[in-house]
This record gives sequence, structure tokens and C-alpha cells, in this order.
Amino acid sequence: MKLMKALLGVAAMFLVVVASANAQTIAMNGIGSSALFLEMGQAAALSPSIGANCVWTVAKGTATGVDSRYGSAPGTAEAGQFWVAWQPGTGTCAAPAGSYNIYSYLQTDSTVGDRCLMASPACTLNLPVGAVGTAGANLLSPVTDVSLPAVIQSTLNSQGFNVAGTDIRPEDAKFATIRALTDCGEPVNGVAGSQYLGLGYRNNSLSAPQYPSVGVAISGAGSGSTAPYGSSFNVVDFNLVGTDPITGNAVSSFAVYDVGLVPVVVFVNPVDGNGFGSSQVQNVSRGVLAGYLDGTFGRTEDAIGQTNAATGNVSSTVFVREPLSGTYNTMEYAIPNNTEIQSSQDVGLASQNAFNAGLTVPYYNCTGSAPQPTAGQTVLSNALNVATHRGGSSPSNSKRERAIGTGNEVKAVLNTTDSLGYSFWGTSNFASANAANAKYLTVDGVDPLQQVWQDGLVPTTSNGLLGNVTFANVKNGSYPIWSKLRLAATPSGQTGASALATAAQTFVSPTQPDFVLASQVEIVRSHFAPPFNAASPLGYNANFPSAGVNQPSNGDCSASEAGGDVAGLIYTLQADGDFCADTGIVYGNNGRRQ
Repeated sequence: MKLMKALLGVAAMFLVVVASANAQTIAMNGIGSSALFLEMGQAAALSPSIGANCVWTVAKGTATGVDSRYGSAPGTAEAGQFWVAWQPGTGTCAAPAGSYNIYSYLQTDSTVGDRCLMASPACTLNLPVGAVGTAGANLLSPVTDVSLPAVIQSTLNSQGFNVAGTDIRPEDAKFATIRALTDCGEPVNGVAGSQYLGLGYRNNSLSAPQYPSVGVAISGAGSGSTAPYGSSFNVVDFNLVGTDPITGNAVSSFAVYDVGLVPVVVFVNPVDGNGFGSSQVQNVSRGVLAGYLDGTFGRTEDAIGQTNAATGNVSSTVFVREPLSGTYNTMEYAIPNNTEIQSSQDVGLASQNAFNAGLTVPYYNCTGSAPQPTAGQTVLSNALNVATHRGGSSPSNSKRERAIGTGNEVKAVLNTTDSLGYSFWGTSNFASANAANAKYLTVDGVDPLQQVWQDGLVPTTSNGLLGNVTFANVKNGSYPIWSKLRLAATPSGQTGASALATAAQTFVSPTQPDFVLASQVEIVRSHFAPPFNAASPLGYNANFPSAGVNQPSNGDCSASEAGGDVAGLIYTLQADGDFCADTGIVYGNNGRRQ
């Protein structure tokens, strides 16, 4: 009997050793911004410090992120391109063994990433068993894919996300969500006169606990709403501290890691030489750009500095992103909804005042009628597909339409004559651009990409201009429409996120100039407290200095970064550092917005 017990003990010890020797660690299970998809995947596969050189990728439609908090409500799954990279350990790519790390990333959107990270429980990755053994799509060139092993699929499937790729601060993503869920035209912070008004995507047909935290999906439109540019974008609330607004579960802490800095590029379709294709369409002022985005201006010739009859009376189509995207929010608060203009791509104070005065512009996208809109209003046009200003002899078919996602925004402009749109820069985003279908514009005479504007040619591999992309005017702070790329991570993902945030920067090159490296950034945005209403607390994270509740911090002095910063006023690091040294204020010159 003693011998049997001893043998059983040895067997148990052997099983423990085997189990520990075959430990797979999910170093990063990420979801979020498309701007981080390529370099992070390349870094995971090719960086010696990561060493996950076994890679499988798949186009949109196979892998999804699932938010289980709202059950049968519409749109619980978020689809996107996906990559997974793993170390072979003591085995091979086809049969990894021993101890090894796994990294993965699902491309969706910044706010989806932030929400899926901070939801409690977190969203989970759905990677179906049918993907096992299938060939990869080779989305991370020059990396060559292998087939997906069963052990990688089974390890990742149903696992919660622990990293979010985001091109806006999580606080800004939270504010964008609350704004979308606030009654249309009502101040988000409940204070009369605020320029930050609700968009009306609340779903009044739901009951608790989904209501009021789950909204109506934001739809994408096409020409006449018959050819959608992206089907829909889900609107679901989340919190950054405290408890989850749907489940009441405790929310995890998180940390944020900088990757780089990237501008939003304004571009047009130049097919029509009498419209946006005119050689005189080179620059757009921030006032005119705001007018295109809010529906005040509808003629292509409005982008020309002087009267030019040769352009004719040509109407424009302006493609606007979904209000929860990082791209939308960066553009929204830098241009139409800044403190100077106070308009909006959807609903702003300028459009509400115009509506109440019986005017047609800027366009007001709320149900109801003048005078002052009543509580409970919802969004008027979803998908956004509305005529812009039509008065006098202005064109009768100018319009603004919604495009969901970066790919659909770029595709919409490249395929629609006399259209205008905007996108975060990225060589893959504009890989299909050429002289015939795209021309980018300077804003207030400032070029976001090159030091010398080259007739609006979008730099690509084909035209040899990628080497000219220096971001000089972004680095010096003169170009206003940009944001940082970041990785937010809960504790289990922080080691992997920190390593990838650093490694990804080594894959930016003269032939792949996708963003300004974090080490090259010499400017900072003033951070601020987004205006939340009493029912939806700010939800700031543990990075806030203990000296103040909800205290924003620029993060370049001795206090950790915290607060919103989308389109905050731009300072050089030198100036803000001197401000801290001279005043003793460790948070920097915060609370300033463009």
C-alpha cells in the first residue's frame, strides 16, 4: 500500500511537471483601432524581443468580439480583421509545446476596443473551431502565415480581451459613448448653453439593465442609402472605474502605453476637373472645412480661395464617420465642434441655435421641431443621409452621408465623384489611392504629411513619395488634427502591451511611415475633464493624482497622464515642462481646448 501511494505521488508530481511544462500564456488578447493592426502584428512576429514568429491572419468575418453583458439586444458581436502570433516553444509552429506566449489582435475601432476592455465581464474573442487548419490571409506582409493549430484556437477562444488599441484616450471614448446615448440636442453635462449636445442614439424600446446603456446602432449609408458604406456600429456604455453600468460588476484598473502620433488627412475625389479636381482646390480653411462637415457648404468651389466660374455649380458629397470612432472625435473637436466654431458633424450648439431660429444650416440631426427641442428626442437621420445647404442657386443634390470604419470612408471617397472625407493616415489605409481617385488637402495652408505639398498626390509605394512623409508640421504642432496611438491594458495584458508598444515603433520606416514615433513626439495636448452628466460619472482611472478628484494631467511633468485630450490645445513639451517648473503645478497647463 505504501508503495502504491508512493507511485501515485510520483505520478501526480509527473502530471504537475507536464502541465507546467506545457503552459500557454496569453500575453496579449487585443481589440481596437485599425491604425495599430499592422505594426503591432509585425512587431509580434518579427521583433527578437517578442519572438512570436508563428502567425495566422484572417480577413473580417471569421473572428469576432462578443459583449455578453447585453444578451439578446442587437449587435453583440464585433467583427474585424484578426491576427494571432505565437512562439513555438520547444515544438514547432504547427505543434507548439512547452511554455510559450500568444499575442492576438482583432481590428474593430477605438471605442469598441476601450468598451470591450473595460466591460465587466470583458468582451470575449470568438474564434470558431472551423478556423483550425485553414491557411492564413498573409495580412502582415512581409510575414508569411502558417495554418492555425487547434491548441491556439482552443486557448484563445472565449478568452476575455486584456488590451485595447485606441487612437483616443479611454476617457474620450467614454464621453463619446455617453454623448451618443444622451437625448438628441440635450447638453451632455446637463448645463444649459453647453456646446456638447447629445446625439440621440438611445434605444427606448429596451428594459433594464440594458436600458439606458444600450443604444440604437449607428448605420452606414451609401448613394441614396442603397449601397451601405458599412452596415452598423453598436452603441453600448461602459465605465472606467467603479462598477459596470449594465452588470454592476467591479471594473478593472488599467494602464495606457503610448505608441506614436498620427494625423487625420482630409482628401477629395478629383475626377471632375470642374469640381474638387480643379487645380485650384489645394487647401481648405478650418472654417470652410467645418462648413462642409456640418452641412453649411455644399459646393466644391467653396474650397477655392477666390471666385472661379470655371468650376461651375458643382455639388459635393461629404462622408462623415460614425460618432464613436476615434477619427470622428479627433476631427469633431479640432474643427467643427471646437470652442471657436461650436458646430458639429451631427448635433452642435451652432446647429441647435440655427434650428431654433428657423434656419436650415448648420444641419440639425434631431427629431422634433422648434422652439427649444424637448427631452426624449432621438436622432433624425440614421443612417446619416441628408441634403446640405440648398439656397438660391446652390446645387440641389449636395449631401452628407455616413461611412462606418476607415476602410469604408476611404473607399467611399475614392469611388464617389466630387466627394470629401477624412481618415487617420496610414500607408495601408491609402494603398489604393492614385492621382485619378484621390487628392489630399492642406488645412489652413499646413500639410500634415510632407514639407512640400506635391499637387495633392497621396504618398504611396507606386508614386515614390513615401520617403517624403516626415510629419514635420505635426511634430512642430502647426497641423491641428492629430491624436496619439495608444494601448490600454488591464493587469494581465500590461506586460505584453508595454512590450508591443515599444517594439511596434521599430517597424515604422521610410517605406512604411505610418506614424510619428513616441520617442520623437515633442508636443503635448492639454488634458481636460470631459463634461459628463450626473447620472454618468466621469469614471477616470487610478492614474489620477491623489491631490484631486477627476484631476486631468497632461502626463509630461511629474503627475501621470489622465483625462481626455482629444483636440486639446497643443503645447511644446518644453513650454509645458517650464510651466510645471515655474508654477509648481504638476499636472501641466491643463483644461485648455482648441
